[in-house]
Amino acid sequence: MATRWFFSLHFRLIAAFALVLALALTGISLYVGYTSGQDTERLERDIDDARLAKMNLLVTKSYTERRGWEGIQQAVEGVSSLYGWRVLVMDQDRKIRADSHLDFGQFGDLAPNGGRTFPILSRGVTVGSVLVATREAPEETPEPSVSLLTTALNRSLLWTGLAAGIAGILLISLMSRRMLAPVRELSSAARLLGQGDTSQRVSPKGRDEVAELGRAFNSMASDLERADQQRKSLMADIAHELRTPLSNVQGYLEAIKDGLLQPDGRTIDTVHEQVMQLSRLVEDLRLLALAEAGDLPLHRQPGSLVEVLQRSLDGVKPRADARSVELSLEAATGLPPVEMDSMRIAQVVGNLLENAISYTPQGGRVTVTASLSGAGLARVAVSDTGIGIPDEDLPNIFERFYRVDPSRTRATGAAGLGLSIAKGLVEAHGGAIYVESFPGQGSRFTFELPLT
Repeated sequence: MATRWFFSLHFRLIAAFALVLALALTGISLYVGYTSGQDTERLERDIDDARLAKMNLLVTKSYTERRGWEGIQQAVEGVSSLYGWRVLVMDQDRKIRADSHLDFGQFGDLAPNGGRTFPILSRGVTVGSVLVATREAPEETPEPSVSLLTTALNRSLLWTGLAAGIAGILLISLMSRRMLAPVRELSSAARLLGQGDTSQRVSPKGRDEVAELGRAFNSMASDLERADQQRKSLMADIAHELRTPLSNVQGYLEAIKDGLLQPDGRTIDTVHEQVMQLSRLVEDLRLLALAEAGDLPLHRQPGSLVEVLQRSLDGVKPRADARSVELSLEAATGLPPVEMDSMRIAQVVGNLLENAISYTPQGGRVTVTASLSGAGLARVAVSDTGIGIPDEDLPNIFERFYRVDPSRTRATGAAGLGLSIAKGLVEAHGGAIYVESFPGQGSRFTFELPLT
């Protein structure tokens, strides 16, 4: 479990934040330490310069007020005890008049210790000089250095950074846990979905990328559930459609075997008809599967769409005459050739015509129109004056084995595959098919094909 957590996104987010925070604090500490050190040195120099100026003023004032070197020693000792410097006062002859450490010597004795020299002026005349060694180690306890401020600042910055880092890691841990909760929910749902539970859904919240991913997962799960239900329905429908003719064939064969029927021509014709129904159903299913998979071979070449429509009308005319249904063709003049598989398009038109004739009452009319549509498309519409299609059935009209009238079966000439096959063939040609219906007035099926 611990190993799994180390490889989790939660741990990686915390580690990345901690690394970024450590780099940021290190960079800030280095920058602040460098700049504060520079500023501290500059401040110490400024302070020393101000003290030296005050000390020089004190010595000059003492000489001017006393008109001589009397009392200079006490002033020098006071300055030295206050600042920890060694101070020498010399006259114009370079004779030492005062020494804060009572250690008389020459001017050069202080040079290695960083001595600085200032003139003593009295009424504009130089009467001597002051030599100060600011780096001379005093005997008394030194005053705190300004550089201690830098150390204290760095120490405060370190503790503040550690506190901010701990607080930041805790905060990012809580935030990442909350942010990754939808991901964990999505992962669990996806795992169950992969095991076959298509009812899995997540509850996306917000408008961020994770919520969008959750909505996409729900849409995918709904599609999979719908496809699974369609697969189960398809298997049940196929079994149902195959059972009737198989049962009939089985019944006739058993009757012949038991001697109840004679294997004469009439019996053989009946069995042959049932076998042909089975063959047509299997062929329809094969054709539909190939079309939906995009593997249907098409022999496409430029041809006259009007000729295909006329042949299709001639093929169904006997059935239309038997039902007293009028057929007509209305084609636009100058219709250009269409790149198509003429046999497959004739099958599409035949299926649409069979469907229209089946649902058109006696004395009705079925009209086929051919015209040009926008964007280089040829449009074919099959309209009837039948009973129409209810609005609730329109979304499912092109599904396999779907029938508006459930009582119609293959025994009555309708297996529910004609419109599905028509849709698959049209889409295999790169076209589209759709339906419009006016209950009580009729329906219109329209498909469009690309021109040559």
